[in-house]
Amino acid sequence: MGYGIRRPRVRQANREVALPTLAQLQAQDLLDEQMRHRMVLGVSTRNYKQVIDGYTEKLGVARSSVSRAFVRTSQKDLDSINEGPLGEYAFVAVMIEGLEIGGRMVVAALGITADMTKIPLGLREGNTENSEVVRDLLASIQERGFTLHCERRLAVIDGAKALKKALRQVFGERVLLQRCWLHKLRNLHAYVPESAYGTLHWRLKKLMALNSLSDARRELAVLRAWLAGLSAEAAASLDEGGEDLLTLHRLGITGDLRKSLASTNLIESLFSVVREKIHRVKNWKGRRSHQILRWVAAAISAHRQKMRRVRGMAQAAALIAALGPRSLAARAA
Repeated sequence: MGYGIRRPRVRQANREVALPTLAQLQAQDLLDEQMRHRMVLGVSTRNYKQVIDGYTEKLGVARSSVSRAFVRTSQKDLDSINEGPLGEYAFVAVMIEGLEIGGRMVVAALGITADMTKIPLGLREGNTENSEVVRDLLASIQERGFTLHCERRLAVIDGAKALKKALRQVFGERVLLQRCWLHKLRNLHAYVPESAYGTLHWRLKKLMALNSLSDARRELAVLRAWLAGLSAEAAASLDEGGEDLLTLHRLGITGDLRKSLASTNLIESLFSVVREKIHRVKNWKGRRSHQILRWVAAAISAHRQKMRRVRGMAQAAALIAALGPRSLAARAA
């Protein structure tokens, strides 16, 4: 989304005359970008004299001006993530995850394109257990031109029922669900003794590393039997994940791409960057100000140039083939 303005020109005696108003706007834009950069590095407005060194003479900047500058630029970042067009990309997968900040839940969606590029798709403030919030996020993505590269899409989720419900409501049967095995591991920890954690981790990791679907199903049955000997609730929790843990096995995806897509680590790594950049913020305001979403958007935007492609590019063609490649005409429809 562009935020440029037309540049008026005034000439006098065959030369262009500088306009004070335009110069001030340019200085404001520069200030806004500087504020975003400095604020997400952890500099609070209390240190604004060091932050805005060189600007006081130009604009007479006060602490309140620093705050307003960050509000302006972080709102632009939020608008870019939530409203920017998506039609230029062709997606094969999406990850959805929630991050708790200041007693609120930020729900984020991360798209993965056919060339394994990661694209932040949208942010909502709400509750991951609320399917309305997730459905609103997914519907917004579709309205902005979210385009499928394949007949089906892969969705990697933590297992919350609201996520599964919303994905089915918006995308129908064309969505294939891959449950994050690390989230399932954490869930199972609640039902087994601490002395069994190491063995549980080893068994689940072994299951996810198997290449053959038949071997994985046998190992899943062995894991269930072992869990049932420890706790009926643990076995039931594993059943709840069921075959969704083996979606990538069914698609025939192995190696680094399996490791990348078998958990929500890609989006959780992005969240770790957000936490690092906002950890100094202590006073979160109400929901109406969008303060939490603006800070998250600013942190993501500041990090986007460092975002690498998904590991496992060699398996990308296999994933596209398994999901069913679409014709160019079908993608444009």
